[in-house]
Amino acid sequence: MLAPDTRELLLDALRPLPGHSLDHAVATTFTLDLETALTVPLAFAGFQFDEQSDPVEVMQALRGMSGRMDIFCQAGAIHAKKWPSDLVALLEDVVHPVRRPSAGGIFHPKTWVLRFLDQSQEPSYRLLVLSRNLAASRNWDTILRLDGKPHPKSANGGEPLAQFFGALPEMAVSPVSPGRRELLDALADQLRRVEWELPAGVREAHFHPIGISDARPFQAEEHFRGYRKLAISPFVGPGAVRSIFRPKAGQTAVLVSRGDELDLLPSDALEHLDVYELDPAASLALDDVEENTNQTVLTDLHAKIFVVERARLARTFVGSANATSAAFGRNIEFLCELVGPVAKFGVNAMVGDDAPFRAMLTPYVASAEAEDDAASKAERELEGLLFDIAGGVRFRTTVTQGDDGWVARITADDALPPIPEGTGLTIAPHNREAETYPLRHAEPVDVELPPRELADLTAFLQLTACRTVEGQPVQCSAVVCSRLEGAPDDRFQTILARQIDTPEKFMRLLALLIGFAAGSGLEAAVTGNGQGSWSAGDGQGVLELLARALSERPDAIDHLEGIVEHLRRSPNGRSVLPPGWDDVWLPALEARRAMLADDS
Repeated sequence: MLAPDTRELLLDALRPLPGHSLDHAVATTFTLDLETALTVPLAFAGFQFDEQSDPVEVMQALRGMSGRMDIFCQAGAIHAKKWPSDLVALLEDVVHPVRRPSAGGIFHPKTWVLRFLDQSQEPSYRLLVLSRNLAASRNWDTILRLDGKPHPKSANGGEPLAQFFGALPEMAVSPVSPGRRELLDALADQLRRVEWELPAGVREAHFHPIGISDARPFQAEEHFRGYRKLAISPFVGPGAVRSIFRPKAGQTAVLVSRGDELDLLPSDALEHLDVYELDPAASLALDDVEENTNQTVLTDLHAKIFVVERARLARTFVGSANATSAAFGRNIEFLCELVGPVAKFGVNAMVGDDAPFRAMLTPYVASAEAEDDAASKAERELEGLLFDIAGGVRFRTTVTQGDDGWVARITADDALPPIPEGTGLTIAPHNREAETYPLRHAEPVDVELPPRELADLTAFLQLTACRTVEGQPVQCSAVVCSRLEGAPDDRFQTILARQIDTPEKFMRLLALLIGFAAGSGLEAAVTGNGQGSWSAGDGQGVLELLARALSERPDAIDHLEGIVEHLRRSPNGRSVLPPGWDDVWLPALEARRAMLADDS
């Protein structure tokens, strides 16, 4: 268990099995990084992702997957650290920010449910229960992957899964569209009747949504009752440690956490516990960076696991909850409980002397008494303010076309909450970092942006809260999703056309549209010989590609038409089209229109 040399990337866990394709995916996460979210559709489409992925691949994968993917995250916890590309616009209908469940609580689950179809359209399902958010991270996390098939009757306790995923639309700040809501409701109902394949040695699996109104309350003291306990949690609170995990007479308990978090606990909170932290040298030693410089060095602990031995069985809980009172009292969380023999799943199997994970740990030694400094406290308060604003204020971006371009006006349907004295608040379009405008309590939100190109319009806005503490500035930012109104129907076509800035990218798009994507047997190398001849990697020219499109995927011609028309509108765009393009494109377009006329 927890062998640190057995690792799996999230994108690999999302990738369909051979012969299968994604039909629907629903994810929950606390924090969401927009750039990371852009890479997820690549996994579903069968592409291999790296940091220099072709934007055309991303664009085409997003176009195909955005209607079949929903991401629910904590409002105010969306970020765009690297100011992602125009393609973030394709996520506008995918991302659903969720309001706080209670004062001081957060939406914190990290789960995925995926529905795949094989070539005969038979469904299968995958459930991922994670400790990882959908964000760039180099922490030690866990992934539990369960694959399943439909079962005539409810199986593996599917009702809690159905309750959890069925409750998500009601938590969203803005209404989920009727079409998406229908798909989400159908998927939740299907989860009642999925038979999950359990990991080797596991006898039972139970699902525990925490904090949703229709679910049975999670009684932590009862679930974590046992004579031996293990808690692995990056964040710990004295209340939870004392009431849930501290051993009673004749019992033993092990706690693994971060040293800086343990330093913040009262001195008596850790009494009678065996306490460990991650050895700072463990990552380097295990990655062997001298031999393999491409290895990612993992640093902080972020895994969340609880093990309880009771009645000669080990109960292992994995998921999103930390060892804090908030996790079991105010937040929305998700845990999966696996029941199996102590020898394989018990405390010693995890952190005993011979366990692989034990080699990464070192006994915790308290540092000098730590204090929660004023800057950290202020940062948490600013973060909470952004959670409240993003979850309680529905922003609206209304656009109109002017003589100099498109003009966007930002308003809000709701009043801003009180802004503490000494706190500044600004708003900006997410794709223009420096274009900030102040917001003030008791004043309506009404910001008019200067004219811009159609492709620069965005529904994503950035809120920034700042304060000066002991002479030093403290700042916290988050992206919010506004409701974009008035944008023309061809906005996405304009955005996509801007990605096609070389003839090679145009041919790459053409090949992808017709099916020359990774996984189709024809790798997407696209070449030009410098003499006006352009072809896909297997030697087929433009004429052959268009003819194949008309025969096998005529809808690709429809999508390509909009992009071609946008490219024609500028000299740079026209230079992207291959030499002699009109000679083959216009007949293909005429043939496609004739097909549509015949169908009508």
